[in-house]
Amino acid sequence: MADQGRKLKISIIGAGNVAWHLAPALAQEADVVQIISRHKSTAEAIAARLPDCTASDNIRGLADDSDLYILAVKDDAIADVARLTPDFPGMWVHTSGSVSIDVFSGHKAQYGSLYPLQTFSKEIPVDIRRVPFFIEANTPEGLSLLSGLLEKIADRIQTADSERRKALHIAAVFACNFANQMWADADMLLRDKGLDVTFLLPLLEATLEKLRILPPVQAMTGPARRGDLKVIESHLRSLPPDLRPTYALLSQRILEKYHPDMKLSCEL
Repeated sequence: MADQGRKLKISIIGAGNVAWHLAPALAQEADVVQIISRHKSTAEAIAARLPDCTASDNIRGLADDSDLYILAVKDDAIADVARLTPDFPGMWVHTSGSVSIDVFSGHKAQYGSLYPLQTFSKEIPVDIRRVPFFIEANTPEGLSLLSGLLEKIADRIQTADSERRKALHIAAVFACNFANQMWADADMLLRDKGLDVTFLLPLLEATLEKLRILPPVQAMTGPARRGDLKVIESHLRSLPPDLRPTYALLSQRILEKYHPDMKLSCEL
């Protein structure tokens, strides 16, 4: 662990969207000394944004004296990196929502997770200060290291074991990834009529604002919430065949919540 008063020395393995946003934020309070990725060009792109940071595509060049090793790689690559790298004295963490910290067990002495609950794209700026971080460690010292570092760059830090973190990840898939697919389908429907999804932005913004005041179950509106079967079935008949099952499934799900006796009868 780092000496008090000295900046943490950090090595990051992986150069995707998470590393792109996390590395500069960490570099404000720590020494991010290297980015290692299978693709050297992506590692170089991140390292170029940081002071005194090197880039490499060779995992054998991993520094042996870092205080923290962050695996910002795909979930299915975490186990291999944990197994194939030496157990240097620093702490090892991954950034996954759905992988247990036990993936390090038997390979590393000090380990844990550092999960930022956010969607990251390199093209879109993210205010890391507003991102909730969920941390876990196999020792109290490791948990203290993570919380002490992250409290300098983010406002919401909370401990979460692997089971709670997985629940967060699943919820995020529903709230973000599935919702984004619905937006993509809405955009397709609108573009067919010479419109686009930007016309929905005020509606979406209002919906998100309501969630700051009301729980989702109280914020629900629309034909299924009202139990308006005629409108729902009219929509189903107007939709392209590939979108009808999704519309029917979600409408029925809402009906079951607010009008449990109502069933759709429209043929798909």
